[in-house]
Amino acid sequence: MQLSDPHLGYPSPAAWRAIDTICAERPDLVVVTGDVADRRSSIPVVLAWAKQLCEAAGVPVIYVPGNHEHWRFGDGEAMAQFLEQLRQVGFVVLENESTRISHRSGGIGLAIVGLDDSYSYNMDVEAGFSGLAAGEQAIVLEHCPDDVTSIVASGHASLVLTGHTHGGQVRLPLWGDRLTAALEGAPFVRGLYRVGEVPLYVSQGLGMSVLPLRFFCPPEVTVFTLSRP
Repeated sequence: MQLSDPHLGYPSPAAWRAIDTICAERPDLVVVTGDVADRRSSIPVVLAWAKQLCEAAGVPVIYVPGNHEHWRFGDGEAMAQFLEQLRQVGFVVLENESTRISHRSGGIGLAIVGLDDSYSYNMDVEAGFSGLAAGEQAIVLEHCPDDVTSIVASGHASLVLTGHTHGGQVRLPLWGDRLTAALEGAPFVRGLYRVGEVPLYVSQGLGMSVLPLRFFCPPEVTVFTLSRP
């Protein structure tokens, strides 16, 4: 299950409803693809949400930072402290590194690579994949989809999950994806794409930024069923 962009600090009722969805779906893995905090003053709310999310999931909750975390906290001590607080409440925080998880019933572990945010120039593809064996495939988490070609070029990605765009957040009839793509300067707006042979999914996200509203663009929780090719 993928959650993205709750932007806690703005009103975000969908972020809290997503916890109920996790209880109903019982996923084997939950991933959070960035932009959980929209301001430093929202840290207590973010930590309360993250703690409830982890307790409801009962499985690994893997998180990668987004551009708003880097913008609000910088890349120094404040950011390190915030990420450590997320770890303490249960998040598995990945910053250009990999981990492995197992299915509830056991079996072969699944490789997950978490890349730091490319929009704020913190992504390091080489470091992120350095823990994988030659030819090993992984699910790749990254906040922003703009630089997905370099992720695919690594040869390790079997699926890339991102957010960042909010699906446009405010979508004008007839213009929709075209306007968002023009504003973002990239073709990846929402939903499923193929980059070469690799599927890319761009979540519409849960929250709001800049404007405290969504229009013709509802919040999204995404459930994926994975199978062997």
